[in-house]
Amino acid sequence: LRGNEATFEALVVSLKVRDPRGISDARLGRFILGTGAVRAQHIDGGHLTLRAPSKTHFEVFGGVPVDGNLDGRRYDWIAGGRISQGLGKIGMLGGSYYNRYNSGQRSDEEVGVDFSLRPASWLDMSAKFSWEIVNPGLAEVLATISSQTNNRKFRGEVFASKRNPTRFLQQTSLFTVLGDLGTLKTGANLFWRAAPRLDLTVEGAGQQAADQWGWTGYLRGVLRTDDEGKGSVLGELRRQQVAASRWTGIRLASVIRLFEDVHQTVGLMPEFEVIIPDDRNSVTGKAWPWGRLALRYQHDSGWTFAAAAEASANQVQRLDVRGLARVSYQRKWHGKQ
Repeated sequence: LRGNEATFEALVVSLKVRDPRGISDARLGRFILGTGAVRAQHIDGGHLTLRAPSKTHFEVFGGVPVDGNLDGRRYDWIAGGRISQGLGKIGMLGGSYYNRYNSGQRSDEEVGVDFSLRPASWLDMSAKFSWEIVNPGLAEVLATISSQTNNRKFRGEVFASKRNPTRFLQQTSLFTVLGDLGTLKTGANLFWRAAPRLDLTVEGAGQQAADQWGWTGYLRGVLRTDDEGKGSVLGELRRQQVAASRWTGIRLASVIRLFEDVHQTVGLMPEFEVIIPDDRNSVTGKAWPWGRLALRYQHDSGWTFAAAAEASANQVQRLDVRGLARVSYQRKWHGKQ
């Protein structure tokens, strides 16, 4: 709901079939697909994965892009795939590609490489690189190196990334939308399990935008309300000071188990954010709030029902209200051995 206009759209409607031995799986319908290093896609189509005993994985997908084109999608299509090779117990190397046509014209084409490596129990490394072919140029580069103590009480990570501003954004948080400027970013974070149920994370990074360097960082705490971690409370304080994007944000979120027995569970997930910009006036407002409330019911028969509603306001939208519902069913069929 925006202003006086309301729209409805099915975001995901899919059927997934998986071989119990894990050799193959297939998905049909409407879904969001992320394969390796290339851009995530929202498509109406199919996705097939085959896994060889040599730890070689083959993925192919194809269909019609979902882009809200009211004039029809007769000449729109997308196809691509990924091949990856497991490197024993220490990592994986993969390559991916896709080609997309809009109105019969090639609009987007991308190729990418990704790898993950764990040379020691305390050291992890990963990276991905993707290149745009239609308009030649860098799409995204991301590299991380992390290390942790044997008891997993501390974990440190250094990272560097550069993204094209047109990359897919997860619009599920004001922090995500306003914090990702599609620019060069490098920094580090430190995770500390301060208590059996309390985790603390601090991160600081330098970020470039509009030919200027700035900084961004956050302090986050997660308190689990039970030993299994099914319930939790999250608090986060974030600061961004990059070019014209200067603001301070606070996030509060929780996972609450309302009901649970041997057959079913009911969970409530409230989340709230507020951003206070440095430049406050009567036009842009003094604060930009965002909130979401979600409810989930899960039964051991395989059915899961979930619904969420979110509302927000920012410097360009006085009110933006959205709702999301999800129904899923999962069942295993056991054939003869």
